[in-house]
Amino acid sequence: MKVYDLLWKKTEDEKTGKARWEKVGVLIEKDEGRMSVKIDLVPATNWDGWLVVSERKQREDFFSKEPESELDPF
Repeated sequence: MKVYDLLWKKTEDEKTGKARWEKVGVLIEKDEGRMSVKIDLVPATNWDGWLVVSERKQREDFFSKEPESELDPF
């Protein structure tokens, strides 16, 4: 199973021209190839209808050097 973030381009910084992205949901690709989408919010202002699918990056755990199972919440 792979998890992707759904992002929309909220604004651009006027000084740097760098885009500011906001997460609006997730796309889950299951092992058998099926996909599901969970939308947490719908952008209301200046949204052109496009979302970017970005592979979720693993977060680093600064307190433990051993990777934890994604299914184990504790």
